Amino acid sequence: MCYTKDMKIGVLGAGSFGAAIAGVLRDNGHTVKFFDPYKYPAISLEETSRWAKILVLAVPSTSVPALIKLMPKSAFQKPLLIATKGIMTLKYWEKFDYFELISGPGFADDIRKRKRTRLTVAARGAEKGTTLSEDLLETSYLKFDKTEDLLGVALLSGLKNIYAIESGRQNLAFGSRDFKDFVARAAKESERFLLLNGGFVETVRKNAGLGDLVLTCGGEKSRNFCFGTLLGGRRGNLERKRLVKNFLKETTVEGVAAVKELERRDLFIPRENEILKDAIKRIKSVTKH
Repeated sequence: MCYTKDMKIGVLGAGSFGAAIAGVLRDNGHTVKFFDPYKYPAISLEETSRWAKILVLAVPSTSVPALIKLMPKSAFQKPLLIATKGIMTLKYWEKFDYFELISGPGFADDIRKRKRTRLTVAARGAEKGTTLSEDLLETSYLKFDKTEDLLGVALLSGLKNIYAIESGRQNLAFGSRDFKDFVARAAKESERFLLLNGGFVETVRKNAGLGDLVLTCGGEKSRNFCFGTLLGGRRGNLERKRLVKNFLKETTVEGVAAVKELERRDLFIPRENEILKDAIKRIKSVTKH
């Protein structure tokens, strides 16, 4: 597919990642209109959806179900680029005639500062031609690898956040031997998880897999890593729960949402995936009401 310059693109979500994506689109000569009830209360979802030729979704994963219910029917007929991370299912996106998943190791601030970033785009027929994400978003500083494994990318999008929480709990120093060993084990567990649940093992070697694991598990820029540090240390159980509760009030932690989604869905956790199983158990113990 090929799109000309000055496409009208509606960005749903004007948070840090939505704003960064909008900046790339403007750099590439496109016109952007946001929908964000907090930052742009005068612009409705229906107005943005009607105006736009293409939609980009960049809201927190926890907001997706409610937003999908509010979308006008015409929105489902427009191409959708999904920059929301942490959703481990395709059920929301299958309502759209065409959609692509964008995932991988990219912090919003790095993209905004035009630092070199390489992401993964998953789309039907991605290997046969240029994807919509490549057409609209590739620049000298933002590049993509690609795959047709939509399910695998969706699953990895949630898994890496759970691993990042455990990396934070262990307070692993980026680049240390312990960190490298942890990432290698998490990557192997991710391969087993995809194989058991219908994804492609090869997808773990994409930027949405190993690249995102390294970035998300690697330090304080990651909200999930920071949340994990609260689970570690020598605090008493009551103090830990208080800190966790306050953190979750102020910050979206996608790894917590991923654990809840694992509970809701019929996904299989391989018996050998000890890091994942232990991390899920710890997260549930401090977030249950």
